[in-house]
Amino acid sequence: MSVRSAPVEGKGDLIGATFVRGEASESSVIHAVSPADFDDHIGAFTTTRSHAARAVAAARDALPSWRRTGFEARRDALVRYRQALVARRDAIATAISRAVGKPLWEARTEADALVAKVDITLSAGQQLVAAREVEPGAFVRYRSIGVCAVLGPFNFPAHLANGHIVPLLAAGNTVVFKPSEKAPQVGELMAECFADAGFAPGVINVVQGAADVAQALVGDGRVDGVMFTGSTQVGRAILRASSEFAGRMLALEMGGNNPAIVLDDADVSYAAREIAFSAFVTAGQRCTAVRRVIVHERVARSVIEQLSFAARNSVIGPPSVDGAFMGPVINEASREEALALVEAHRASLDEVAALQRLELDGVRGFYLRPGVYVAKGELAADLGAREWFAPLVFVEVVRGDGREAIERAIERANATRFGLAAAVFTASRERFRAIADELGAGVVNWNRGTVGSSSKLPFGGVGDSGNHRAAGLYSALYCADPVAELHVEAPKGGAVAPGLVLPA
Repeated sequence: MSVRSAPVEGKGDLIGATFVRGEASESSVIHAVSPADFDDHIGAFTTTRSHAARAVAAARDALPSWRRTGFEARRDALVRYRQALVARRDAIATAISRAVGKPLWEARTEADALVAKVDITLSAGQQLVAAREVEPGAFVRYRSIGVCAVLGPFNFPAHLANGHIVPLLAAGNTVVFKPSEKAPQVGELMAECFADAGFAPGVINVVQGAADVAQALVGDGRVDGVMFTGSTQVGRAILRASSEFAGRMLALEMGGNNPAIVLDDADVSYAAREIAFSAFVTAGQRCTAVRRVIVHERVARSVIEQLSFAARNSVIGPPSVDGAFMGPVINEASREEALALVEAHRASLDEVAALQRLELDGVRGFYLRPGVYVAKGELAADLGAREWFAPLVFVEVVRGDGREAIERAIERANATRFGLAAAVFTASRERFRAIADELGAGVVNWNRGTVGSSSKLPFGGVGDSGNHRAAGLYSALYCADPVAELHVEAPKGGAVAPGLVLPA
């Protein structure tokens, strides 16, 4: 099945409910080409830095009336947005697939997740921010933050940005969304869905662009919140740029270097299957991907052999290939970085499945055959201190019995500056609990891989993985400010403190 189509010319940026193209003299053009097929030219999309300020101004103008609009009206607008997403589901999935090279099965899953986010936000998400009386006369209520900038990533170009946008709008915020410059058509399709939903002008704006547009948004003092998904390096830059705006809300979902622990009582075949999926799906380009496997010596050989088999035999190809499990990485820089990482540590590793460039018949793209490497001793410290976006996993073998082996596994799993996700494979709930409570991660799974999450749970990490702002269901909490209220029905008179004298 082919997903190619004729190149398109982008409509421009959605500002104040109108698509606007920048003047040629002040604009640049993103020429989008699929990483899965260099002959698939997606289209040309203009980007204009000055549009960032125009979009913020539109969002600022729209804020008072949108904030005052009751939740029922905001819900109705989001329901119309949901309907637009359903109507464009196939187009969005195809655009995702072409933009980042995902197999169609995975791109369709992402398109479906957009609809599911609206549903969960308008139900359970709103329960988290419902006004309530905590004791007689003491209330907590929630109000919108203000104007918020959402900076989207490439790996889930629709879903992860949508995960911020929907609860922000539900809470009465106005939004400026900058899609990933690697997936401009996906951002434009989302903009069309916002336009179809009939949001009031300025409530939701979409501006295309690269780092310069993101910097313009983050540097704008009229922006009250920045919601970012991406690398730790860029997240730190956002923190620095926001340091003079003390009241700004920052929700930073950043990188991961995620361990999977396999104890000697685990179901080895099942564990290997879950780890292989978590390490190689999306060509390893998920922040929650398994990067390191810590396995007990008694089951190490079997786990390593099965991971190697998966790496050597999984079906890799463009979206047009039926049955493909994974596609390419996003660009040549990502491919070269992963290959260089292996080369730099080759002396301390045993190769069981080589990470290597993959040339496919009849199509050119940024393909890699997944790699599995076993550390001869402990993994080098810098392999726990960095993140890579490629289908590459490193294995460490731990030895010993009982508590000694468990403590060693915990130590090695925590040998990282990140703290996003971890998995523990063991037949014993007690052993899982003993390990999980010691792992420095925001998501810890028992007998399940690290990728994927429940929409009814919080999502986020600690350390270099983020600033403790939970996404998932709990995104509603960082999209609204809690306000404390004390109520007294009528003054009762009399002194309020010793020595305070007031007129009669």
